[in-house]
Amino acid sequence: MLIGQPNIAPHRAVIGGKVAVAFEVTNTTAKPQRVLVDCAVHYIKANGASRAKVFKLKTLDLAPHETQRVGKQISLAEMSTRKHYPGLHRVDVILNGRSQPLGCFDLSPR
Repeated sequence: MLIGQPNIAPHRAVIGGKVAVAFEVTNTTAKPQRVLVDCAVHYIKANGASRAKVFKLKTLDLAPHETQRVGKQISLAEMSTRKHYPGLHRVDVILNGRSQPLGCFDLSPR
């Protein structure tokens, strides 16, 4: 599997806003593949460490050499279960349990 055309927008997000994550998944083999696609955002905690939150995206059935675009919009609104802290947040794509770095966004206060 190959990840291509990564896009994380905006690169400078604000607490309370949203971030759109999109990328392409390509089957590089000559056989059909079923791919479980997840996205992990490494949120900055109060102590400065990061912790990944995994978002389940979709299951793709890809024909040989087929490419499909996948995306998710992530809310950065304050919740009772998650408080957001400023800093650089990494984003990974997880294909069938294997993590690959996609990029990052910088979160700042309002």
